[in-house]
Amino acid sequence: MNANEILRSIIVLLAAGSMVAAVSTAAASDEGHAAADQVSEESYRYFLGDNQGAEGILYTHAGDNRGPHGPDHDPARDNIAAHFESYGLSVALEPFLYWGETYYNVVATQLGSVYPDQEYIVGGHYDSVDNPGADDNASGVALALEAARILSQYESDYTIRYIGFDLEEEGLIGSQAYVEDHQDDGILGMISTDMVAYNNGSNSADINGRSASNPLKYALAEAVSTYGDGLGYTIGGQADYSDHAPFEWAGFQACILIEDWGNPYYHTQNDNVDMPGYIDHAYAVRMTRSIVGYLVDNAGVIVAGPCPGDIDGDQDTDQADLGILLDDWGCSGGDCPGDLDGDGDTGQSDLGILLADWGCGT
Repeated sequence: MNANEILRSIIVLLAAGSMVAAVSTAAASDEGHAAADQVSEESYRYFLGDNQGAEGILYTHAGDNRGPHGPDHDPARDNIAAHFESYGLSVALEPFLYWGETYYNVVATQLGSVYPDQEYIVGGHYDSVDNPGADDNASGVALALEAARILSQYESDYTIRYIGFDLEEEGLIGSQAYVEDHQDDGILGMISTDMVAYNNGSNSADINGRSASNPLKYALAEAVSTYGDGLGYTIGGQADYSDHAPFEWAGFQACILIEDWGNPYYHTQNDNVDMPGYIDHAYAVRMTRSIVGYLVDNAGVIVAGPCPGDIDGDQDTDQADLGILLDDWGCSGGDCPGDLDGDGDTGQSDLGILLADWGCGT
């Protein structure tokens, strides 16, 4: 049987459904990279309010105030909720009382398609100490918004919750209230993204939490290495100063992803996006890539990556692509539609690529 007869036999077998084709599902790291590569500095700058001529949604310019009674606190909260909703997420403003006043955590839910009752949480606090709080902690909220923007496009096996916590600066009040209301939830891991945009020159992140959270910490560290585009990390121990702590106190695995310490404008009015050379957006993007990759790998986000066998450009590899390849069989000298391996002709190696990728994107 010659080559053309073999190829025609493949078509017959596929049409008859008697051939079990290998379905190409991207390895977790491939899907993680496909998602991490979508993290956009321009988008992150928009959330943080640091695009040229843009106010952004988190009120981080000089003179802004997201303190509990500041004029920008409630508008920032409402903007966060509106953006989560714009991604098709289910959003709730979950109330809690503090000194007789009602405050709200912003909780956006991406429901898992396989394990809806088991979940991963990523979140940061949107309140400040009566200042613009660009790094502390609009930077971590912007990370959660960017992660939600990307991952909400896809299905996930596990539920993902993106949370903007309130009153962290008053003593982790919002996150404590959340944990009290959700003690029976199947929380598999919680990451607090708190201060992720000031780079002290080390180009490194700190990952801190109790020893009981070591599996989560080391998985996150692996994601930093894999997706962080050169970002380094240091794994530390107990650090009960951010919104991950109430989760650990309740027995859940949780940790904080935070910049390597040294911010000179911490809790000052200078913590704003107008300070020259202050916010390192590329560094914040590396932090965001790490979280996005972590969630893809651990929450089972099904990211539609590129299909090597997709000849007709419809984002999948199927019988139409095989037909094109067969019609182009034997083409040489370049300009060959079926040339998948880039060697200038269409032949057996191209067929191998297509069959190995069969079912990708479908």
